[in-house]
Amino acid sequence: MQAEGMVHALSTIRKLLKPGGALIDIHPGSRPPELFVRSESGRRFVGYLEETDNFVEYAQAQAALDEVVEAGTFRAVHAGEFAFVTYAETLPALQDYLAENWKDAVLNAQVLLEAAETFEQLGAQGIELVEQVAIARLKPGSAPAG
Repeated sequence: MQAEGMVHALSTIRKLLKPGGALIDIHPGSRPPELFVRSESGRRFVGYLEETDNFVEYAQAQAALDEVVEAGTFRAVHAGEFAFVTYAETLPALQDYLAENWKDAVLNAQVLLEAAETFEQLGAQGIELVEQVAIARLKPGSAPAG
């Protein structure tokens, strides 16, 4: 969905909110997800997950949110970030998960090599894919929904 469509959707949501209602927006943050190999001694960063479209929809979601706040359609009451972590016992298990659930995810050859070597060196216990997620609570603003 392009940013214009997202702005339209947000404006429609505003019209549907009950009096006193709020919109909770959750979307991936602006940083690429990080990949860590974990072991008894902690965890070691091995690289970033990439996407075939370079995470374009993440920037579009944030731009749409910024636009409706700037226009006064919504006002941000609270905004923050949290980590969404996907755990896998092995690198192949993570690859299988990504193939099934994140179709445009890419672990490039260098990251795969680093992860496999680190997994072996540390006698690792698993892999973590850590994605920063933006969350905001928005209330209707003073401008009418468009």
